[in-house]
Amino acid sequence: MLDILRQADPELLKIDCADGRVLVSNRLQGRIFASFGGELVHNLVKDLALNPDPVEFNNIGGNSLWPAPEGGDFAWNYPKGGSWYVQDGINRVQTATVEADDEKIVVEKEIELVNRKGNTVKLLFRRTVTPLAEEELPPESYGVKRTGYHSVDELIPLEKYSSKDVMLSAWSLEQLPGAEGISGFGRCAGPAADCANSDFYGDPGERLGYRGDLFRFELGGEKRLQIGIKAASKPMIIGSFDRQRGILVLRTTPPRNDGTYFNIADNDQASGPYGAADMFSIFNGSQELNFHELETIAPMVTDENGIIQPCRLESTTYICKGDVPELNCCLAEHFGIRL
Repeated sequence: MLDILRQADPELLKIDCADGRVLVSNRLQGRIFASFGGELVHNLVKDLALNPDPVEFNNIGGNSLWPAPEGGDFAWNYPKGGSWYVQDGINRVQTATVEADDEKIVVEKEIELVNRKGNTVKLLFRRTVTPLAEEELPPESYGVKRTGYHSVDELIPLEKYSSKDVMLSAWSLEQLPGAEGISGFGRCAGPAADCANSDFYGDPGERLGYRGDLFRFELGGEKRLQIGIKAASKPMIIGSFDRQRGILVLRTTPPRNDGTYFNIADNDQASGPYGAADMFSIFNGSQELNFHELETIAPMVTDENGIIQPCRLESTTYICKGDVPELNCCLAEHFGIRL
């Protein structure tokens, strides 16, 4: 799949990190990927990468940046009276390189979006990617391959917009292949028992369980499902463990008190735009889509007059590859998560 990614974008930007490499594609709208040798970690849909659909959403894979909310009265993905869609600013407009060297990649684009209320918003879409330092990664003594990166994702209004007309936050989704047999998980600063918001596509039932400060979300099955992790539960980290591929991925974003978390869900949001307030989310694509997503979410920031301010989402992604016993040991001892 790495060869396919290079065909899709021969000018792929890259940074080495420990045993792997971090890749950023301007031609694929600023998506981020990672690899170990010739193996791509992220999901990549070959046909869409090489031949994007001129009309429909190109769900290509990788780590992509989105505006929230997806649904509800202020939705970016539902026009008034219409069905779900992805606007060209996210789906088709390519990013351009601002800076690229061995330590940092910065890409950006100017986009125009219209929300469900009919308000047009002009934004600067910018992604800054830097590799993890050696001391941020699990030690080599675990015997696993390691890589990872920091990302700073920004959606910057280019004009003044009132929060009465527009709601805006940034969220990034890390799309990874597979669902069946893969464990999603996370850790909170306190008890995890009430951390999950399941008001997306239905109740996960027995697929979701808790123990102390941990939760576990078994992926797969016949129905796509999603959980949000409430900001109020003080979540620290989420991840997924693909034992078949021997891939462990974890994501984190720092808690914020300078803005307002709101409902980003892809539904009618019957409880209103503030009926949920999540910092993380895990999407289970089930057997149907055969991929899953680890998502980080930023709050909406406004000034004292309710004017939308630049939205900044800071995320860190850790990726490890190896044999299951070594990955279990790394997860338990370095990240404090025992599945």
